[in-house]
Amino acid sequence: MFEVGIVGCGGIGMAHARSWSAIEGVKVAYAVDLDESKARAAAEICGAKALTDMAKLPDGLDAVSVVTPPHAHYPVVKALLNRGFNVFSEKPLTTDVDQGEELVKLAEEKKVQLGVGFKMRYEPIFRKAKELLPEVGQLVSIVTTKEQMFNTRPGGEWVTRTGAMYELSIHDFDLISFITGLFPQKVLCARLGHKRNWEKEDSFQALVAYDEGITASLQGMYCDKTTFCFRDLTITFLGENGYMRVERPDRIVMHTDEYRVVEVGGAQKSAFVLELEHFKDAVEGKCENTLKAADAVRMTKLIEEIRSFDR
Repeated sequence: MFEVGIVGCGGIGMAHARSWSAIEGVKVAYAVDLDESKARAAAEICGAKALTDMAKLPDGLDAVSVVTPPHAHYPVVKALLNRGFNVFSEKPLTTDVDQGEELVKLAEEKKVQLGVGFKMRYEPIFRKAKELLPEVGQLVSIVTTKEQMFNTRPGGEWVTRTGAMYELSIHDFDLISFITGLFPQKVLCARLGHKRNWEKEDSFQALVAYDEGITASLQGMYCDKTTFCFRDLTITFLGENGYMRVERPDRIVMHTDEYRVVEVGGAQKSAFVLELEHFKDAVEGKCENTLKAADAVRMTKLIEEIRSFDR
């Protein structure tokens, strides 16, 4: 039996509890949260033991999910890696480049797996986009547009500390590299919005140079009058043969020598389950871990470089 613990039992922590429990051969043994009521609620879902102190996690667990607010990822992941656990952290791994690189190095030294939750890679539409991309020919440019409602529920204030790029759009940035195999090289210009007077940005626009001379225009924002129905992200890839417009969650527009719309069906398993299954297989040596912490650090570098343009 593959035994796991979960540290952080908020909304996404509950999703991890359900998802780990849905994987054959996995037992969620411990649910940890500083708030005992949250730990107990997660524990009840999967028959785990509730804890309020992660130091009480026993040695020998096969993996631990870290699902705390982002500012706590670094100290929690570091403590778990130092104990020799395989760790799966929700995004962002950290919001500091040096801290992220430290965690990557620590995992290597301890010879354990460190994965990061880029679950949107497992959504069928983006896997189909990766398959169709060659049809547009040599890439010229990329445009992302992300818009989502700001959730004002209790506890949502941590979003204001994290900002739109880490909380809203780090998946978008990661998907560009997942679909194209290209990585950001330099931020050419950027503008960040602070209309809500948050600690961090509530909107952003950035022009970024990628490998092979390709430019990407990245934009995203929180707003009040939209509703969340998974139709929050559009990515357009412009190539020498035409363009591909990816409209999450189920529609791809191809315009090359013909115009067609590709309807993409939903997944049989949730993206959470698929990414955690992959991490389990990586821990067991059945595959290479493709949800690499180094990819998360690369996204942190991009976001922090965009923020360097803030005034």
